[in-house]
Amino acid sequence: MRGDDGLGPLLSEKLYEKLVNLTDKNTDNVYLLNTESTPENHTLEIRNLKPTHIIIIDAVEFDATPGEMLLIKKEQIDTFNISTHSMPISFIINYIEESIGSKIITIGIQPKQMELINTISDEIKTSVEELTNIIVELV
Repeated sequence: MRGDDGLGPLLSEKLYEKLVNLTDKNTDNVYLLNTESTPENHTLEIRNLKPTHIIIIDAVEFDATPGEMLLIKKEQIDTFNISTHSMPISFIINYIEESIGSKIITIGIQPKQMELINTISDEIKTSVEELTNIIVELV
């Protein structure tokens, strides 16, 4: 794992824990998909689920304070260094929008460290907790 790039799996774990164990919200239509560094390998699963909305959350370098979050417009995606994926995320977004019609938003979190270490910085952990709480409220 590359340091703060591990925020996706951490967020998935925290969302699952809060939505399933700590709330009484109906989550029948909520799917958490941890695609790690290869979201393109999950397009069939996404097509089969036919989600109306998708939230993509990833480490994004945008020269901000570590942990700062940014809602990234579709037109801006290619101007950012978005994590360590093997295929540009804009290709995947375009494919999903065209094949399924899902509404997609992308949220970037400024990483502090992206070295090959198995530790997520405290700043990112704080942002993940904040974002988890926001998403749980929206469900």
